Amino acid sequence: MGESSSRLEEKKINILVVEDSETQNVWLRQILEKNGYQVSATYNGKEALAVIAENEPALIISDILMPVMDGYEFCKIVKMDRNLKDIPVILLTLLDNPKDIIKGLECGADYFMTKPCDEKNLLARVQHILKSFRDREPEESLAAVEVFHGGQKYNISLGSQQIIDNLLFAYEIAIQRNRDLRKAQEDLRAFTEHLEEKVKEEMAAFVAESTERKRVDEELQFNLEKLQRTFQETVHALASASEKRDPHTAGHQQRVAELACGIAKNMGLHADQIEGIRVAGLLHDIGKVSIPAEILNRPGTLADIEFSIIKNHPQHGFDILKTIEFPWPIAQIVIQHHERLDGSGYPLGLLGDRILLDARIVAVADVVDAMISHRPYRPACDLDVVLAELNDNRGVLYDLEVVDACLKLFENKNSRCA
Repeated sequence: MGESSSRLEEKKINILVVEDSETQNVWLRQILEKNGYQVSATYNGKEALAVIAENEPALIISDILMPVMDGYEFCKIVKMDRNLKDIPVILLTLLDNPKDIIKGLECGADYFMTKPCDEKNLLARVQHILKSFRDREPEESLAAVEVFHGGQKYNISLGSQQIIDNLLFAYEIAIQRNRDLRKAQEDLRAFTEHLEEKVKEEMAAFVAESTERKRVDEELQFNLEKLQRTFQETVHALASASEKRDPHTAGHQQRVAELACGIAKNMGLHADQIEGIRVAGLLHDIGKVSIPAEILNRPGTLADIEFSIIKNHPQHGFDILKTIEFPWPIAQIVIQHHERLDGSGYPLGLLGDRILLDARIVAVADVVDAMISHRPYRPACDLDVVLAELNDNRGVLYDLEVVDACLKLFENKNSRCA
């Protein structure tokens, strides 16, 4: 009986907790041990390195702000050690500043969680990361992504799984912050109703509380604008990260987004719908993070099997984005941006109006930019050839109204240059 228990203990997964707060340290240790993990707990990075030298963990959960050695320095040392770099590291953050996340990524962190942790969420994240690191296949090293924030440049190396995980993490936080703002706005409305009752009783009190209402409203507006900026920076950073795998298409997603918005404006679409089209344009090729770089960068004609692999990128993009609660059908637009009116597109072979209008717009913008841009397997096409392609397939492959709006853009550009 004792020997059997010993074997069971040996099979337990070892997790290292690095947290200087006694309360948080004990809480994390108790939760993990209660769910069958073996836990080593330390209070700073220096102590943690000593523990790792004795017993290498399967996962590290570390706070950022700690005495002696903080989480950034500790994470960087682990990831620079050839024998330790494959240990996944979760950094705990208050998320007061996006710089926390960027600096953590620069140090090599694999994932982030907000403090204080929710027990259910903590266990789910731990299980997901342990499984993904156990099952993942080795992938080629990526060139560092250059990210600019607050006037400072950061070099971050991201694998495709890290891109997906951190996109979801960032957007989950954005959604939660948005819910918090909406709750605050509801509280503000209730507060305003209360003021309207109070004004009948005491004018002086109404004036004072109105000043407070204005302050709160301005603070809410500021936070909302800050949230929107964070979202836009996240989308641009992810679009940039996906294009790093295919340097020959650098700037392609940005140009497609701009051209698609120009087409949508010419069609008289609502500003909110145009914004959704812009986001979809920026992310329409994010599925290429799953395509081997040697296929994306290969010169000359692609073999059939290589082209079939590339044709999977709309589905991969859909799988990455489908669970994110965008205000627009971004995942559907991404999976449909290579569909054609006559059903000859991929991956679904959709016909006519079964293709979203937004996807039909991104499709035309994508074709135009792809044709006028150089590729490893062909030179750039002249604009006359591109316009002929649109005219010849107007109403056949491409939406009539979308093509007309696109042609109008080029006509206006030419007339301004004349």
